[in-house]
Amino acid sequence: MRKNHLASVLLASTVALGMVSCSNEAPLSPDTATGKEQTVTFTLRTPVGEKVSYSRALHDASEYAINSLVLYEYEINDEAGTSSLTRIMKYPDGSGKNTIIPVDGGDGTYTFSIIIPTDYDGKKYSYRFVANDATKTPALGSNFTSTLGIASANKTVAVNSGSESAEEANPTGDFLAEGGITMTGTAKVGDEEIFQMQPGIKASVEMTRIVSRIDVKYETPNLKITNIELQGAPTMGYLFPQSEFGVPNSTQFVNMSLNKNCELPTDYLEKLEDKTIINLNKAFYLYERANAEGNSIIVHIEYDVDANNTTYKGSINVPFRRTSEDTGYVNTLRNHLYTIVLGNGSEPVAGKISSKIIVDEWNLIEVDETLTDDDPIQRNQ
Repeated sequence: MRKNHLASVLLASTVALGMVSCSNEAPLSPDTATGKEQTVTFTLRTPVGEKVSYSRALHDASEYAINSLVLYEYEINDEAGTSSLTRIMKYPDGSGKNTIIPVDGGDGTYTFSIIIPTDYDGKKYSYRFVANDATKTPALGSNFTSTLGIASANKTVAVNSGSESAEEANPTGDFLAEGGITMTGTAKVGDEEIFQMQPGIKASVEMTRIVSRIDVKYETPNLKITNIELQGAPTMGYLFPQSEFGVPNSTQFVNMSLNKNCELPTDYLEKLEDKTIINLNKAFYLYERANAEGNSIIVHIEYDVDANNTTYKGSINVPFRRTSEDTGYVNTLRNHLYTIVLGNGSEPVAGKISSKIIVDEWNLIEVDETLTDDDPIQRNQ
């Protein structure tokens, strides 16, 4: 899929982006600050910190690395109740003083400093960050609370308008991870996102992925998955979380085929050498969305079952719905990992298979939540 053919729009709820003039002054890293300049130092933490307990096979650099970064600086006027975009700084394609030089801490953190003009003293500022995404740049002075469209040619799912190829109209599940997964964050000093400028400020930034991820796995010996499709994937999302969860009003929905880096099994599990489980990790990445009756993403799975020397073909639709006493739907949230488990452990099946969904924050903070299709409930122990 060629990125320059993509034309949908990713909306941001609370960021207004602006173009600034360039300076010939050299940028700063934490190691190059001389002590003469007034600086603010930022430490960004990507979603890979101490809570991560699973292997790199599940969670690797493609899901937390910062390949590009944009900083948006806003001056806050409490009396007027307004914010105003004052500067944009970038990595790696900034220029002069408007360049960021992140230093990789090797533990999922990046640190850098920016020079603060002396006339900033005593004024209030807020800083927002967007990693791994292309952005539009409206004028300086834009209000922080504005809802503006952002061109995201490297991340936006193409919609079939008659001119795109079939591949572009039906993207693969890895599409939103190309070039690195988009992450956003807001700088904080302590618990405050708006702070009064003074020399030597040190701020922390927790970066969060704006997409969710779906894995598929099974241990059933006489099962073979033949096709998987994600139906109802939103073409747009918000860069920053909304007070009212959902998707932008103009969002369209498309079907996604399996991540092109995932290989479907070539045979039944019991006939594969050195295989005790099939893991289709990173089957799909998608923007977050609310799910409800008649308006939900569905993972459509086709399969073969080998029983009594007979091949049974079947399919199952897995909606994001509970089937315990609470029969409501579950939203697909940013930075959450959803694992669809087919079958009942290593027990063979005779025909129809059951399914469940295990819901975790991507950093593997376990949520005791079981979702399934029409089959009996299977609790995640």
